[in-house]
Amino acid sequence: MSERAPQDDAATAFASRAEAAHGESIRQLVAFGDAVRGDDRGVHTEVEILVVLADDDPETERALEAEAEAVGREHGVVISVYVLPAERVDANADHPFVRTALEEGRAYV
Repeated sequence: MSERAPQDDAATAFASRAEAAHGESIRQLVAFGDAVRGDDRGVHTEVEILVVLADDDPETERALEAEAEAVGREHGVVISVYVLPAERVDANADHPFVRTALEEGRAYV
């Protein structure tokens, strides 16, 4: 059995907590970037997560950012969470950031 990388555990833990607390608001939750692709060669591991909310909700955004920070500390990684409303993601579907996250990322929600 292979060992899970810290970034995998952190992404899974964050996704579980985010969905439990805000599942009704979350349309998509995707981990992406170097660590997910296995390109992370640095000492510090970073996990990038895109959370697409049904609506623009600053309170939920702040809660998700705080949860990402807490989970990151627990797992010894930095979690960068990008929270965007679905309307903005849909309007910018061709933007390289959005396209890369959704096409190359690992979907949790």
